[in-house]
Amino acid sequence: MWPEPKEVLAQRMRDVHARAEKYGRVLDYGLRVHMIVRDTEAEAREYARELVSKLDDDKGREIRQRALDAKSLGVSLQSANRDIADDEGYIEPHLWTGVGRARSGCGAALVGSVDQVLSTIHDYQKMGIRAFIFSGYPHLQECEMFGTKVLPHLQTVSLAHAYGRVPATTPATPLGTGVRR
Repeated sequence: MWPEPKEVLAQRMRDVHARAEKYGRVLDYGLRVHMIVRDTEAEAREYARELVSKLDDDKGREIRQRALDAKSLGVSLQSANRDIADDEGYIEPHLWTGVGRARSGCGAALVGSVDQVLSTIHDYQKMGIRAFIFSGYPHLQECEMFGTKVLPHLQTVSLAHAYGRVPATTPATPLGTGVRR
């Protein structure tokens, strides 16, 4: 999933879970979200503003419209998030839609102090989200910030191991035992 208000994500998960349950299936849920984490909320918000400060909205629209996924449901939901955001682009206290002004796909970021970002991630985990794709801009700088300040405080798990789904042998797939060229 891509970021939306927590209650919207929770309802989608309940709906999908109910459908899967009819077929005896258990699903795991994941979230793709950008990060802007700093020592204080004020620093994080300031960086978010700076990140898009020189963005021309017409150029951002052009970038989004030429993307291959421009007409997808997920992208339209990210656009709807920007429509309901406050004047600074927030749809929840730490969920900022500004990054979606200049890109297609995942269009929101968690913005806040280390504790605020950790707390929000923990909220997602309590909802049942167990897999995450985190990113930021510029990639290396935000990776180092997140990797040193937030990641050490997150408990990680191998879903394959947690569910006993680790195969006894390497699967016969091109990435498993296939010929590599």
